[in-house]
Amino acid sequence: MRATAYYQKLGLPALLLSAALLTHCAKFKGTTVTINPNPLEVHADSVRYSGKVTIPPKSGFRPKSTYTGKLVIKNGNQRFDIRTVTISADQYPKKQLKKEGATLTTQGTFAFQEGMDGGMLVVENSYERKGKNFDLPDFDLAPCCITTSRLVDARPQVLFEQHTYVSKRAITMEATFQFPQNVYLIQPGEYERQSIKEIVAFFQKKFPATSITLAGYASPEGRFRRNQFLSLNRYKEVQKWLIEQMRKEGYKEYLDSSFFKVSATPQDWEGFKQNLAQTSLPENVKQQVIQVIASNLDPDAKEQKVMQLVGGPKEVEFILAPLRRTQVRLEGYSGRLTDSQIDSIANAFLSGAISQDDLHKALLQEELYYVTTRQTDDQRREKLLKAYAARYGQDHRALNDLGAIAIRAGRIDEAADYLNSASRLASNNPAVLNNLGLVYAARKQYAQAAQNFQASYAARPTPEAAFNLGVIYEKTAQYSAAAEAFGNAGDLPGAQYNAGLSRLLMNDLAGAKVALERAIQQDPNNALAYYVLAIVGARSADNNLLVTNLRRAVQKNRDLAQKAQKDLEFRKQRDSSEFKAALNP
Repeated sequence: MRATAYYQKLGLPALLLSAALLTHCAKFKGTTVTINPNPLEVHADSVRYSGKVTIPPKSGFRPKSTYTGKLVIKNGNQRFDIRTVTISADQYPKKQLKKEGATLTTQGTFAFQEGMDGGMLVVENSYERKGKNFDLPDFDLAPCCITTSRLVDARPQVLFEQHTYVSKRAITMEATFQFPQNVYLIQPGEYERQSIKEIVAFFQKKFPATSITLAGYASPEGRFRRNQFLSLNRYKEVQKWLIEQMRKEGYKEYLDSSFFKVSATPQDWEGFKQNLAQTSLPENVKQQVIQVIASNLDPDAKEQKVMQLVGGPKEVEFILAPLRRTQVRLEGYSGRLTDSQIDSIANAFLSGAISQDDLHKALLQEELYYVTTRQTDDQRREKLLKAYAARYGQDHRALNDLGAIAIRAGRIDEAADYLNSASRLASNNPAVLNNLGLVYAARKQYAQAAQNFQASYAARPTPEAAFNLGVIYEKTAQYSAAAEAFGNAGDLPGAQYNAGLSRLLMNDLAGAKVALERAIQQDPNNALAYYVLAIVGARSADNNLLVTNLRRAVQKNRDLAQKAQKDLEFRKQRDSSEFKAALNP
């Protein structure tokens, strides 16, 4: 049954009340009243009822008569006024009342309040005719209320964001050593290049290397054999330097030259062609040069021919100089801090041993966020997240997680502030959408909450979003949709229990029994699962199922004995000895 079936404007049960009054007036014998449901039931935090009144012919319901009634729920010394109504007999045709009587129907809805449970829907009556007032007896309409729908497990299922921290990260580093013409020894100034400094830093951090590739080159001017010697010795010099750096930093592997992948290019014609394309030489000269390079001429003859075309080596020195080099490609991975190292730093901050600035210096961004996710105590996690947000305030993850913690602590307004900020940074993030939905749910803005949970689940199907959506459906009496949502919530605590409750409320007793038994298998200490299974027994007239599970429920939670004593689900079994024994296991 959908929520709209329960959220109707409060109706005026005037006809119902008038018939109630008639049954207590000697002149109106034979009038009957029925209420449905009886007992009253709570769905979507409201009570909806319908009534039928049959007034027989010649009942004495006479013109110029007025009845006033108050619809009230009474529970001990508590009373809850529902509606006051005034009914005039003049609204009915006189001949109809005399010959046919009247059959009247009405319906209404009122909000359920704490304290109504265990009470009685009563009408307080008075009668006026020709200026004279008469008090009439109160009339009991129906007991209030079956509140099984309020047994939903509505614990908020927050979603924390996901870290991207890994214990190692692949690294690729490239550097180039340049050499003067006809020189293969490394020049001192080369060590100051930033890319070469980064390689040194890699070794200083003891990061593992998986591959080092060295490629030595010589520019194509000059004799081929000399260039061959230069290209070969240029990479060897760089290789020797790399081995020295690793040995200096304590590496015990990679020191064998066989670890390196090496190559030598005596005449770097490919590099020459690339640089040639950037020159202002005539296009026909460029094309002639390319044709010569592609020919099968002897290497020395090819070099002489090309130099003739470009005007000699001095004319193209700006092309040749960058080609005298050794290229280095280092592949490896960074060994980040271990979990214990990260935890130790976090503990030092949490204990006050180091400052927030020290924390930021000690941990990289992803390391700091990662350590927040390792906390099992919300207070510790919150303190670390605030330290993270102080430096990385544009990362929605910290704002989302702070909002999630605030939700679990019941600080809904604070949670809303965090999550709205997170949403501005990541509007379609499934975690942010889910947690904002919980804020709306806490404020009873159920339509907006459902919209958020649906969007979260569409972005990333999580059990948490499915569970939260199921709670909204159950709270709005959409029991079939709730059962389906809880079916998508996996093994989350309470999911199977809520699925069983939803099926019970849609009168699928067999489905409810299966789901509740699964819930008990997952959590044998779930007292409410036994209790609702006992209700399944009551509704299906399975006394063994009722008594066995009610006894177990009370064993797990003694407070359920008091609830069961007044629970209208057990009204037919309340006086049996077996039922009473189950309440005192």
